[in-house]
Amino acid sequence: MRRYFFSILLLMVVLPVMAQSARDFIRMGNKAYREKQYDKAETLYLKSIAKNPSFEAYYNLGNAYVMQMKDSTAFENYKKADSIGTTDPMRKARNFHNMGNIWYAQGMAAQHQQGGNAVAAFQNAVNFYKSSLRCNPEDNETRYNLAMAQHQLKKNQDQQNNGGGNNENQDKQEQDKKQQQDQQKKDEQKKEEQQQQQPQPQPEQKKDEMSDQAAEQLLNSAQQDEKGVQRKVNKNQNNRRRSLEKDW
Repeated sequence: MRRYFFSILLLMVVLPVMAQSARDFIRMGNKAYREKQYDKAETLYLKSIAKNPSFEAYYNLGNAYVMQMKDSTAFENYKKADSIGTTDPMRKARNFHNMGNIWYAQGMAAQHQQGGNAVAAFQNAVNFYKSSLRCNPEDNETRYNLAMAQHQLKKNQDQQNNGGGNNENQDKQEQDKKQQQDQQKKDEQKKEEQQQQQPQPQPEQKKDEMSDQAAEQLLNSAQQDEKGVQRKVNKNQNNRRRSLEKDW
């Protein structure tokens, strides 16, 4: 009897889940996405795709991967969304726009990486932004991103044509750094030479010794003067005593 009761409870729990449609999982995923629970949204979108692959599910899944910093996986899902297609040009435009954003980010990263191919990345970004504008020519955000991608593309193409690219910039930075170090060494050597040419001050101890010697000399001189004065006084007193004695 208890086993029969348990089976009924299990069916009551499972049946509502089995009845959920692909659309239900997308709605649940969207709710989790708005609440910034991107890993949970990812799981729900995957469940929707398992039931019925759709443009919306792959597009939303791509967005969830972007928010988790998984750009490569996001791009693959945007491609799957494009392969399924949609009759809504605005949604198609946003899908191309996001694909362009991923390539633009890769181009910016490649500029700071040795051996990175920034030109190819920016070229792909330009192509996807153009595809987006064909679907929605009034999208100012995509138009702005396209202009930025074209600017970066031209800049990196010019660097390649000048025969340097990123390597040239790196070599120039190293050369500038070496020149700064050499100049610093020259300045330090010049400063040392100037210090050697300047008269060196006498140590404080010498000054003190000289002062003591001078004081001692002055003291001796004063003592000698005092003795001379005393002799003169004594002489005058003797002379006076003699004169007094004469008077008596």
